[in-house]
Amino acid sequence: MTYTIRQATSQDTKQISSFVSERTGKAISPLHIENRLHFMRENPDESLYVYEEQNQILGTLGFRIRHGADMILKFSEISVISVDETKSRQAAADKLKSYAEQLTSKHACSGMWWITGSEKNDASRASSEPLGFHETGYRFVKRFL
Repeated sequence: MTYTIRQATSQDTKQISSFVSERTGKAISPLHIENRLHFMRENPDESLYVYEEQNQILGTLGFRIRHGADMILKFSEISVISVDETKSRQAAADKLKSYAEQLTSKHACSGMWWITGSEKNDASRASSEPLGFHETGYRFVKRFL
């Protein structure tokens, strides 16, 4: 199956809104997505990419560059949302992860932080750890959406 990974545009807001709402179980308006895309256009260190097959968005990749206090060290921070985590659809997530690694290299980042919204228990989280990554700690999250 042919696919495309590209930066999200304003024309994608309705489809991204539906896609993210379905995956999270919470309504996210197209206006919210458009506002986020507008913010990203103004900030060169943040971007949103979409994975498409047959003009249907099947995944998103949030990419952010984090700079150290000395501005020498920088890491990419990525988050991937993809369709069903079944083997037939895992290809979208894998392609987005690979694309994120290419972006990390392109931007000369020292490393990559993988951000997941998953709140699985330790045993299942360890088994689904992305290849080449290791857990370094936890973030405390307060959800608003």
